[in-house]
This record gives sequence, structure tokens and C-alpha cells, in this order.
Amino acid sequence: MTGGSHPKLDNISLEDSFVLDVIYDDVSVTLEMEFSVLPGHPRHELAAASGGLRPGFIQFSEVDDLRIKNSESAKAGAGNKFPVSSATIEGDYAFIDSSWGEIELTAQSIRVVVD
Repeated sequence: MTGGSHPKLDNISLEDSFVLDVIYDDVSVTLEMEFSVLPGHPRHELAAASGGLRPGFIQFSEVDDLRIKNSESAKAGAGNKFPVSSATIEGDYAFIDSSWGEIELTAQSIRVVVD
């Protein structure tokens, strides 16, 4: 899914990106990411110089519903880059499946930052 169906993810291929860490509390979820940046993205030239990847994060705020299921490798701390298998982000709903685990939520706002 290129761009994740959310305008803030235009020209980012989530399925070619990596989850580095997940930080969550009662009201927010932050995914530290290594984004696969595509042509047309403002950071594409910088990404091209580093294998097409750029660090950044996705932050979901004012989370209403949250379900997290860690994989055994994430629980064991195995590895530091977890490939994204699939992702759907539409409106206030998000589902991200990676080797880190599954994250499903609804949130009032989403913030995407690509360094």
C-alpha cells in the first residue's frame, strides 16, 4: 500500500518501511519508523542517497481504541528493524502489521514526520 490511503503518507511505501520502536500510553501511540520514501516526496533526494529510507515517526493522538499484539521476536528484543507486512490507515482507523506485531487503533489525529 503506497501512501497508506492517508494524505500525510503520500509518496511513502509503508510495505517497504520498517518499525523501529513502538511507544504508547493511555492517549497516544508513536511508531518510530524508517520510511521507504518514493519519488515525489520532499525528502526523496535525501532518501535516495541512503538506500531510499529516511527516519521519522507516525504519532496517533487522542487514541480511543487500541489493540496491540506483540510478536514473540519483539517481546524477546530480537532485531531492531521490523518490516511492515501490511498497513491500512483510513480516516481515524489504523491497522499496521509488522514483524514487531499488530497494532490496531482509532485516533482523533495523526502526525507524520520524515527527517
